[in-house]
Amino acid sequence: MGSKIYIKPKIILHCQYVYGIGHFVRALELASGLSKYFEVYIINGGESVPNFDLPETVKYIQLPAIYKEENSDFLLSVDSSFTIEECFILRKNIIQETVLNVIPDILITEHFPFGLLFENEVIELIKEVKKSNPLSKVVSSVRDIIESNGGGEKDEYISELINKWYDLILVHGDERMADLTFSFSKVAKVAVPIFHTGYIVRQIPNKEISADYPLVLVSVAAGRLGNELLDAIIDSHLLIKEKIKHKLVLFSGAFQKDFSSLKEKVYSIASLDINIHCFDGNEYLKYLSTASLVISLGGYNSIIESIAAKKTMLVYQRGFSGVNKEQDLRITLFEKYGSLSILKPEDLDKESLSNIIVSMIEDIKSTKIVLNFDGVKNSINALLKLNNDYKSI
Repeated sequence: MGSKIYIKPKIILHCQYVYGIGHFVRALELASGLSKYFEVYIINGGESVPNFDLPETVKYIQLPAIYKEENSDFLLSVDSSFTIEECFILRKNIIQETVLNVIPDILITEHFPFGLLFENEVIELIKEVKKSNPLSKVVSSVRDIIESNGGGEKDEYISELINKWYDLILVHGDERMADLTFSFSKVAKVAVPIFHTGYIVRQIPNKEISADYPLVLVSVAAGRLGNELLDAIIDSHLLIKEKIKHKLVLFSGAFQKDFSSLKEKVYSIASLDINIHCFDGNEYLKYLSTASLVISLGGYNSIIESIAAKKTMLVYQRGFSGVNKEQDLRITLFEKYGSLSILKPEDLDKESLSNIIVSMIEDIKSTKIVLNFDGVKNSINALLKLNNDYKSI
């Protein structure tokens, strides 16, 4: 008898981010898990993230990258030698070529259509995939909270897009915390299955916490937003040190442009108990495993990774321009369950900030909340089930 040969179905995953890197981190973790059972291609349209390992089992296609300033209404090309129009033309050609070469069985669109900034590009991608393989399935992969409490003004239109083009919605959250209706008002109008997979979280090293001083870990993830948090904590370090011994480790943002000035500011303090690192995905997780207190923004990965590691959290609830309340909603939700404490913009003066941090170091409490962290495994099972022609031959 001959041995069975398994032919992996093919997946294209379209990922786009313009501010932070939450979409990117979640998409890579999902793609890595899927690659055990599927041939996975990531089409990435956001700026390349430094010091972040790409899974060797995933094929990675980097588009000419696009980003957006927080207070701007315009998309911008990361490579300033291209206009945004030229950038989209180049991207379209790469996407078309990729689809023709791959002919996917499943297309996954990360966040779309719940975010519509790249609607023309993704709809064209869906059409190309359907043209190459009329039997292909289209799936939306979306975080736990969309943008606003109860939904937004475009929810009706989004539900129409879902019903026209999609076969499945994967919500990467725990519905016991917040199901999709929490931030999307037209769930009842969606005619395709909606599956809450549980949270997607990276593997956190299992290390013993040092018996030395408590380690305070601070990160702003992408770093396009929230740099005032790093500045304030550096400014307050010596005052905190006078009140309680601690080690302070800071990570600059992935896209932070002023790292040298931050580094000089840290060196000028002349303290052996403060260190600053360039953004590094793996190094951050190593420090997370040994941290006593984690201070961060309210993004998906920052909060979920800290909860998975059972860390005491202080989360900076900064204001965001526009209608996007996603981080605000997540922070408020997890604070209600006792999983974190909130730091407000008015708390960033040295005296207030030092008192808050000292009180938290003195009262370290592991979060007790129980969440579903099987987002990758459950997504794999859902996609294997969706792909009816997955066969051994």
